Amino acid sequence: MSGPFTVGEVIRQVLAKKKYQHLDPDLVAFIANSEIKKRASLEETVKATTNKLHQVGWAYFPQQPQYAAHMQELETLPADIHAAESRAFCSRLMQEHSSTRERLPILADFYRTLFEDIRPVNSILDLACGFNPLGLDWMALEKGASYSACDIFQDMTVFLQSFFGHFAIRGKAGTCNLLRQLPQEHAQVALLLKTLPCLEQADKDSARRILSGISADWLLVSFPVHSIGGKEKGMLAHYSQQFEGLTAELGWDHQKFLFASELVYRVKRK
Repeated sequence: MSGPFTVGEVIRQVLAKKKYQHLDPDLVAFIANSEIKKRASLEETVKATTNKLHQVGWAYFPQQPQYAAHMQELETLPADIHAAESRAFCSRLMQEHSSTRERLPILADFYRTLFEDIRPVNSILDLACGFNPLGLDWMALEKGASYSACDIFQDMTVFLQSFFGHFAIRGKAGTCNLLRQLPQEHAQVALLLKTLPCLEQADKDSARRILSGISADWLLVSFPVHSIGGKEKGMLAHYSQQFEGLTAELGWDHQKFLFASELVYRVKRK
């Protein structure tokens, strides 16, 4: 039973906090609408909503990225994404997000292995992208390939749009709440990297709906093999069983790839 306060009040208080001010308001509303049904007071509901938002997104940032400084540095870089200074910049920023930081040691092998049998890759849809687009040079996409990225952080997607613009990439970045609506454009390859476990923190039944709603020829869906703190916790067995059961139900074929820090499924959509 909700208390004598509204969802709007919860949303306003959450977005007033510096840490959460750049989050997609639709995601905040989605979680607040769920939490208000379980809490007796405004304070409890705001706390529960921010805790859930932390699990979904903020837990992967050791500290808040300094986007203004990153934008200034971006403007000083050569327009060539292959240049040594550009790659160094991208590598350094990918360290700021735990998901891409874990992938850095295997980055070149990661995309070479996953894309090898499906090249040429002409279009990417990167859902809950984080800093994945900064690894674009390691992906070795076709010249002129399009890259569409979305995430829950507005300041992040503004920065990524500037990144695309600086390097003359056919890219667009915007905010999205995958728990409520998926981007409708079609892509050759959709990336959903270490994302489903995060979304299931807010909606435990979201995986089937999201996977079924993505418009792409191929899906690359990955899972962490250990926690952010480095513990395995049976995650590999759990995610393997869960995802392979789901693809069997959907009648989808998949290939399984195990890297040092990540379990990846390459799914051919029918």
